[in-house]
Amino acid sequence: MTNRNPDRESARPRSQAAGLTFSSVVNGLVAGGSDAWAVHSAAQEREKAGEDVIILTVGDPDFDTPPIITERAVESLYAGDTHYVATGGIAELRKAIAETESRRLGRAIRPSQVVTTPGAQCALYGAMRCLVEPGDEVIVFEPAYVTFQGVVAATGADLVGLPLKQDGDDFSLDVAGLEAAITPRTRVVLVNFPHNPSGALLSRNDWDELCRIALAHDLWLISDEVYADICYEGEFISPLARQDMAAHCLVARSLSKSHAMSGWRVGWLLAPEDLVFHMQNLLNSMLFGNPHFIQKAAVAALTAQIPEVAEMKAAYRRRRDLLVRGLAPATGLHFIPPASGLFCLLDVSATGLDDMEFANRLLEEQGVSVLPCGSFGRQLAGYVRLSLCQAEERLADACRRIVRFAASLQ
Repeated sequence: MTNRNPDRESARPRSQAAGLTFSSVVNGLVAGGSDAWAVHSAAQEREKAGEDVIILTVGDPDFDTPPIITERAVESLYAGDTHYVATGGIAELRKAIAETESRRLGRAIRPSQVVTTPGAQCALYGAMRCLVEPGDEVIVFEPAYVTFQGVVAATGADLVGLPLKQDGDDFSLDVAGLEAAITPRTRVVLVNFPHNPSGALLSRNDWDELCRIALAHDLWLISDEVYADICYEGEFISPLARQDMAAHCLVARSLSKSHAMSGWRVGWLLAPEDLVFHMQNLLNSMLFGNPHFIQKAAVAALTAQIPEVAEMKAAYRRRRDLLVRGLAPATGLHFIPPASGLFCLLDVSATGLDDMEFANRLLEEQGVSVLPCGSFGRQLAGYVRLSLCQAEERLADACRRIVRFAASLQ
């Protein structure tokens, strides 16, 4: 006889059309930033209607994908590379990733430690599905990228939010808080540095402490490193560069930001070989490999000499510096220059508006969309996030509009 849990049954969402139920896990997949993204959607609608709107809500590079990458994809299409391929990635691409990561990390990475995915988001989701189950706990540092909530919720595990220490404009690891948060149910620590949304980098000492704790408590460490190639100053450090973390650490990476390939959906996971085996089996239940011609293009991205990559990084740095200058006259606003990534934080708390009201009114009154940051964590309830993915003249115009809006609030 089957025992039913009435509390669990009542928690299952119901179809409005038929009255049938859905899995209870889908309730947790509603992105914590859904209200914030409503600002972006409203901006897009206004832009489509012909209004002069400057969209600073998303980190989608405004540059074209370098031509050599696109040409390789076209060549591959005409060569007939339009059929099924191995789920974990073609051998040529896994080799290119392994060689790239070996140079970046300073230690040998084998192709058998690489599994390719449709973007880093898929890599994070698959990794979490392979590592945790209902009842486990996943520690996530806050402020946290808004999709982390859904990634953890999809497994049925419990997300344990742990605030980063904030000292002025700097974010750092709360070592004592991390150790206190660990319980017998803790399985994974999920980190995102270079950080979204602040652009902060962890110090070497913080990384040493984090790795020490993961090893001492036998925890998995998942490191989201999608912005690793876009650092302006400071030292980027990957925990996977440490040999002693080889069996405890997974790294998610992609070409979306560094190579302006967000729509190509090319990502990968670096992991121990036995986990790669399980990850490939998981991917087999969802897809049969990324398109062959896109993987060929990714090989070109990783192996060819592409000057546009360095040029894009230099442009992002100029744009960051432009925002520093352009927003300096804004009354009641405090700008936090990022050390890395494609985003900047703006503290708007002194205006008397919360982040959501500030973003909505800025869009309505000045035609500039920024992302309210309360959904990233309680620490950022008075902040908005600005993207660097607009040309310099548009960013300069956005600065003028924001300064006017701030002045109107006085």
